[in-house]
Parts: sequence; C-alpha cells; structure tokens
Amino acid sequence: MITFLTDNIENEICFLPESESRHAIKVLRMKNKDKLSFINGNGLYGKGEIIDSSPKKIKIKIHELKRIKKPVPLALAFCPTKNSDRNKLIIEKATEIGVTDFFPLISQNSERRKWNTERFEKILISSIKQSQRFWLPTIHHVEKFNCFIKKISYKLKFLAHCKEEEKIQLKKISNPLESQVIVIGPEGDFTSKEIELAKANNYKMISLGNNRLRTETACLAAVTLMKL
Repeated sequence: MITFLTDNIENEICFLPESESRHAIKVLRMKNKDKLSFINGNGLYGKGEIIDSSPKKIKIKIHELKRIKKPVPLALAFCPTKNSDRNKLIIEKATEIGVTDFFPLISQNSERRKWNTERFEKILISSIKQSQRFWLPTIHHVEKFNCFIKKISYKLKFLAHCKEEEKIQLKKISNPLESQVIVIGPEGDFTSKEIELAKANNYKMISLGNNRLRTETACLAAVTLMKL
C-alpha cells in the first residue's frame, strides 16, 4: 500500500497536500475508492480510501488510525562531504536505518561549510515513506564542532577517528535501548585537540574495523551497528 505524508487530519477525514495529491493523481494514476496509507511524521499512522481525487487536495475517508510510539533517539553528527550527492546518500540511507536526529558539523578540517537544510528535508520525507517509518527525523542547524560537543546530551556518546590509539569496537558498547549519538569527522579527520575535547566531554573513542572508511561509509556503518 502506497504511503503519503499529511498533517491535515480531521475526525474521520484527512486531506493530502497539493504536492502529494498531484503525485498520487498525475503520476500514480490513483482515483476514487483506491486504498492508501498515510503518516503525519509525528507518530500517527492511518489507512483509508480516496473519496475525492482532486489533484490539488485529495480527500480520504479514514478506515484505521493509530499512534506509534516515538523511537529511542539515535543521532548522527557528521561533517558534510564536499560532494553533495554523498551527503544526500547519508541522509537517505541513515533515515531508512532509523536515525532520529542529524547534526551537520563544521570542524577544523571540514571540506564543506555550507548546508542546504531545505533540500535534505525533502529527502527525509521520501525516505520515511519508503521505509515505513512513522516519525520524521530532525535535521538540526549546522554548527561548529566545538560548540556541539560541549552541549549535546545523550546516554551514550561515541566519536570515530582515524588516529592510532586505543579504541573500543562500537558493536560492543552501543545499545539500541538507550539514547545514542555517533560523531563522524571529515575526510581529513578530526584534529588532536578536537579529539581531546570530545574525551573531556565523556565521548568514547570507537572503532569501525580495520579499514579506513569514507565519511558516508562510516556514517552508515556506525548507525547500522548502533541500531542492531
């Protein structure tokens, strides 16, 4: 069953916004009496059928409506790559895996210092519909690494870097039943000062294996391990 996003829900009726309505009618060729499901991005999930197939505002008769519990926080903080398509991949696939919060960071060795939140929010919407998630993740404002690392509050806090030192395997200390955040650096890695700052703020230094990974690969490998 095809899923759509809407927050216009009233009693036993809901309406799809124009963008979703146009896609349903013009692209998917949906019509009256067709069944569909919908979410509002805040834990509400429903099923129903089209009773007015207007391409500007589809009207749906609700057959089922339920609220889904909010997931345990799983945050990904990362320094965006220079290649915008790789950033898109991170947002898209990490959303499918189960990330609840994205924190784009600027560190000393960051390659990209500009961030288009609006563009990536569109990817979030597409990803949660595809992966049948019920809560829309949050993309937070881009901020400097030093500010972020001092203020963020999660039960488990991890940072990955490439420097030679003692680290713990992420899969051994992560816990999907607790709130977690993983911090992934730029291609040029974090500086020694940044790593020491993270340690001073109770971040555990973790390993993702013996291979050196690109930023986008490290992001997806890390959140997958943390979700298991």
